[in-house]
Amino acid sequence: PAGATLRSACVLLALVVGFRAAHVVASETPGLTWRPWLTTNLSLHLVILLAALLPAGLSGASRRSLVSTLVESVIAPFAPVTFWHVIVADYLTSMAKAFSDLQLTACLSPGILAHYGDFYATEHAGYTRSTALWEEHHAACASSRANAVMLALPFWWRLMQCLRVYHDTREVKNLYNALKYSTAFPLVYTGYLRKLEPSAWNDHAFVAAAILQSSYCFVWDVLMDWGLPKCADGLGSRHGSQCKSGFRETRLVFGSKAPYFLLCAFNFSLRFVWTVSVFGGLPGRGYGMFIFEVLEIARRTAWAVFRIEWEVVVKVYSQNAARAIAPEHETMSLKVARDSSSTGLYDTDD
Repeated sequence: PAGATLRSACVLLALVVGFRAAHVVASETPGLTWRPWLTTNLSLHLVILLAALLPAGLSGASRRSLVSTLVESVIAPFAPVTFWHVIVADYLTSMAKAFSDLQLTACLSPGILAHYGDFYATEHAGYTRSTALWEEHHAACASSRANAVMLALPFWWRLMQCLRVYHDTREVKNLYNALKYSTAFPLVYTGYLRKLEPSAWNDHAFVAAAILQSSYCFVWDVLMDWGLPKCADGLGSRHGSQCKSGFRETRLVFGSKAPYFLLCAFNFSLRFVWTVSVFGGLPGRGYGMFIFEVLEIARRTAWAVFRIEWEVVVKVYSQNAARAIAPEHETMSLKVARDSSSTGLYDTDD
């Protein structure tokens, strides 16, 4: 329900803002040496994890459904794949940077916690600020193989879902969809090489991988996930009608075509920007990356709305139209048979 979603979003926003405010205030308070940056980050992760696992309260039924779907997405292809699994797993691909940041937190924390004993230092004697410790360890953690694996992990889960659906349905389009998610792996690898061994060749390879991955995903969004360039009658040649290529006629979210063209432009630009910023190794601190991540979530949400619209058009409107056409075809066939019988068209006696 919309109310439950809004309430949960407000609670999560309040948690993030609250812990961020605690970090800012503690960092500006002289004499505090309990590592506010690390403590508030780890505490926020722990609170969100506990909130997700609570048996009741905070939209319990919806939250349990989400958690179970997340688990089933992670263990793909050993779990069934529904449309809800697809939406959730696609959101996970947009959160690849968050998975990368989890690895960074796990990698940086031991180095900072090793200095936690500085709490007992008097007058900051021997105290090293968390910012300095972050800068000391960040380069090694960000260029590690574990960081690259975490970036690629959401795409691996989605790839496994596509293969599971192909196994169940034998529809070839699922192999092309799996190929789409496979294009993320060269992108992750070339981004990893750029951090590990900076060179012009690695830069060119990364740009080529970024263009391939973003272009493939954009074309798939427009053609397959949104079904925008469709036959004028909305049903196509599957019913034997003459089909002319054009913009999809059945539109539920907006009646006009203009918002859909704006959606394509919005999706195209943000796909490339997000790909270069996340996989290209844009520094993770500051508000720049935060803005990129917010824009990516906005893009993914717009994608989900129109992906659901296309699913409704295919599963509801097209099927209803097919049911309406079928009796008409049967009536015409009977009429032709009667007319043919009366004129002796099907007589075999010569």
